[in-house]
Amino acid sequence: MNSIFPENTTFRILISTDNHLGYKENHPVRGNDSFDAFEEIIQIAKVNHVDFLLLGGDLFHELNPSQRCLYKAVSLLEKHVFGDKPINFEITNYTPNYCNENMNISLPIFIIHGNHDYPATQESISAIDILSSCNLVILQLVNFIQ
Repeated sequence: MNSIFPENTTFRILISTDNHLGYKENHPVRGNDSFDAFEEIIQIAKVNHVDFLLLGGDLFHELNPSQRCLYKAVSLLEKHVFGDKPINFEITNYTPNYCNENMNISLPIFIIHGNHDYPATQESISAIDILSSCNLVILQLVNFIQ
């Protein structure tokens, strides 16, 4: 990779926001656009060897995404998040998914809720909470930025 920043001295973060997975998912032409764009973002993160990807809200277009939408999101994340790439940074006061000895995470993805995917059910659970419980994303970013 050609870069003016030496690989071993630069901390790289890719920020993506308003991905709106599932937008027009039933449209015959645009149905996969949001998923294709999201996968392209993840691929850019991997090619550029980012230390982590930060998703700044509105990962999903709907508060309660369809099963198809959630399935496609999980499939994309599983395809790109797991792997054997070493993680070269630490977080104090919290144990992220890449520190779990039972997981091999190659691309840490930190995420915060947006207004389209905020936990609004009685149980305060959103689709992002489900992704976090599967160790596909790290939702606790707010807890350790204090």
